[in-house]
Amino acid sequence: MNLKEITQLDQILVKVASFTHSTRAATAIQAATNQTDSASVRKELALTAEAHHLLANNIVFTYFDLDQMDALQTKLDQGLMLNAQQLDLINQFLINLRRLKATLQANQQRAPQLTALLASTTQLTGLQQRLEHIIVHGQVADDATPELAEIRQKIVKQRQQVKTALTQFVQKHPHSVQSKRLITRNDRVCVQLKAGEKNKFKGQIIDQSATGSTVFFEPATVAKKGAVLAGVIADESAEVYQLLVTLTGDVLDNWDALTENQALLCRFDQIMARGQYGLETESQLPTLNMTQHIKIVAGRHPLLKDAVPLNIELMPQQGLMITGANSGGKTVVLKTIALFALMIQFGLELPVGAGTQMPVFSQFWIDIGDNQSITAQLSTFAAEMTTLVDMTDHIQDNALVLLDEIGSGTDPEEGSALSIAIIEYLRQKKATIIATTHFSAIKEYAVDCPTFMTATMAFDPKTLEPTYHILLNQVGASEAVWLAERLGLAPAILADTRRRLAAKEAK
Repeated sequence: MNLKEITQLDQILVKVASFTHSTRAATAIQAATNQTDSASVRKELALTAEAHHLLANNIVFTYFDLDQMDALQTKLDQGLMLNAQQLDLINQFLINLRRLKATLQANQQRAPQLTALLASTTQLTGLQQRLEHIIVHGQVADDATPELAEIRQKIVKQRQQVKTALTQFVQKHPHSVQSKRLITRNDRVCVQLKAGEKNKFKGQIIDQSATGSTVFFEPATVAKKGAVLAGVIADESAEVYQLLVTLTGDVLDNWDALTENQALLCRFDQIMARGQYGLETESQLPTLNMTQHIKIVAGRHPLLKDAVPLNIELMPQQGLMITGANSGGKTVVLKTIALFALMIQFGLELPVGAGTQMPVFSQFWIDIGDNQSITAQLSTFAAEMTTLVDMTDHIQDNALVLLDEIGSGTDPEEGSALSIAIIEYLRQKKATIIATTHFSAIKEYAVDCPTFMTATMAFDPKTLEPTYHILLNQVGASEAVWLAERLGLAPAILADTRRRLAAKEAK
């Protein structure tokens, strides 16, 4: 499992991605990596906060589907000409960019950094003006050029002459046609003639129906006018083709600027999605520091319903050792702290109260859960040691280390001694260490260590349910015998257990 999966950040990023307006932006959010540079983290969080502020004030943005630009890229890479609908997409993209910039400019005081971000896009005014003039509603406009305007006027006039002549034919031979309605086939306007009547008239069969009962017929009396119409339509096609080729060339000439704009709009979409997530989770910005000072005020795990708020403060390089019964919520505390530290490095606000402070860590080392590796044929302990060897070999300053039940899976005395030595080594490397344990020796070490705070998880003895409240500066018992008794283990077994424990303590 990777860091995102262990902390469940991957699930949060899926939710954030759902607020985007293109697959491109959604994919980018889920594939992002955490920033470790303090200045970069501050910049991203400031952008997220501005997005949150805009959305909270009901500022509405319209979005262009950036995925459509990728399809155009494929066509251009193949050396193909863009049609009118595809060129219109470029126009709509530029129009959307202009509208977004205008909306941000109107709200510059609320979002100065977002405004500056989109202000850096390339205007491409000339290209947009040409597109707007030539392409209207996905079609080449009649007045795109004087030549095209003249040609289309001729088409209208000539088509009307053809239709008049055909209407006269239909009126003269009502029993020979299937329908009075005229129809266009292969750029020729035709009458719908009954198949059995086709040899009665001079003219040309242009096409026929699927059943063969109807032929689309151009009478000889209309052929000359039809030929003129077809010629003018060919002139129109040539003129349109030339316009599309020229515009496609214009787009290619500006494609680098267009893709840079696309990247900026994709980034804007991601930032607004982060702001939407912050709005929906009632999150806010913590105060950042580079001293490893952690102060979480009323922190709510964003994936837990009715999460018990977490309140904890660790001074720079102070460790936390959490003890107590299983299922009491120790691992949830570890994951919440790690998740919050990671979220800010992905530009996400935190569901916390005012006064929260979070450091920007340079490294994350997390050993949580069952590390047994079946494919590598490693035991739980061996797999854990492999992780710890990697950790101790590569630990750097300003690292966050989370250790869940360190040293478990082997002899308690050896496991405790080894664990304490590892923790001490990491402490000397100035790491922030948050760990959980059942081992008495590790608990005693944490009590005696001046840079460790101990804590336990509150447990309701009447209901057997954890309360998920953390109690600081306390050491909790594992409560194994008590819990076994509450769950109904045989009295004789419990009595034997207590005798053995008493005998061990007496030695």
